[in-house]
Amino acid sequence: MAEEKSTIKIKAERLGTVKEIRKMLKDFDNAYNSIYAFNFLVDSLQTDKERQRRYRKDEFYDLRKTWRDLYKQRDFPYDPIFFEIFWDRYLRRFDGNRINLIELQKNLKIDKIVLPSESLVINRVNIQSPGFWEFLGSLNPLQQIREYLKDRHERNKDRKFKSRQEEELGELSIMEKKNNIVSQRIEILKGLGYSEAEIRQLVNSMIVEPLNKLGNHQDKGLIEGEEKDE
Repeated sequence: MAEEKSTIKIKAERLGTVKEIRKMLKDFDNAYNSIYAFNFLVDSLQTDKERQRRYRKDEFYDLRKTWRDLYKQRDFPYDPIFFEIFWDRYLRRFDGNRINLIELQKNLKIDKIVLPSESLVINRVNIQSPGFWEFLGSLNPLQQIREYLKDRHERNKDRKFKSRQEEELGELSIMEKKNNIVSQRIEILKGLGYSEAEIRQLVNSMIVEPLNKLGNHQDKGLIEGEEKDE
């Protein structure tokens, strides 16, 4: 099923050199693709867990039926509610078969995940100083980029009022607290049994680092916050 489409219109405080613009567009595309792949990866792992759950549940009910066929009047010793209550604990016994998150990320071919129909497109450009860039693409990656740039722009405006605690949290912790899409998928990964270290490495590599590159262009004035249409 095709992803829902959206646009994001980014203000450009100034024009740049050809080299600067090429680098900015490349980093924007890389951030979009990396976030798209991260969302796809987490959603696929969650779907796989649900598929395993359904398979194990079918096995459980087949076992109950076989037991009753063999022993006629004797009930199977475990009620179906046993399966529902202890499913997560039961699944953890198969941790040896759980996909290694770090190895999976290392071997991930992002260009194979983002379909041509879901690729980031330059929708409109206003070449002025200031001007804007408007991009068209999948809703969720653009929403994550939008939240990051907006939050970073607000924090930069109010830097002198920024709390020392927030300074010490770092970009990843701030993102976990303020980016709903990222925090939801972090919770999914925790629910799948991945460690804090594995999750942080994945999110740093696929979300934080690509977005921080956009932050560098924001600092240089090549992109700013989102521009609202009048």
